[in-house]
Amino acid sequence: MAGGATKCENAGATRLYKILITESAHLIWKLRNERVIQETGSAPLAKIRNRWLRAINSRLAMDCAMTDRFKWGKKALKTKQTWKKTLKDELTLSRTWPMKSGVLVGIG
Repeated sequence: MAGGATKCENAGATRLYKILITESAHLIWKLRNERVIQETGSAPLAKIRNRWLRAINSRLAMDCAMTDRFKWGKKALKTKQTWKKTLKDELTLSRTWPMKSGVLVGIG
């Protein structure tokens, strides 16, 4: 609940931290509900990892949609600051990467 009060060295890092904490907490809550309410038992770690990556990629896709300056004007996000050093093959991405679809977040 206090994840929103966190501050990091820059606005992009603060925003990324908040995204990671809230998405992770939400996934933990959903997994617990599945285990307790639906009595499915514990999920395998690979499945949890894939669900977490899907949640983060979904959030990245939402952020990319919100970078459209034509549509949002001054309210458009500056996603490059938020997702810096988290994208797969980041150095080879074009300047227009937020307008393209696909999996960008990688572990490793």
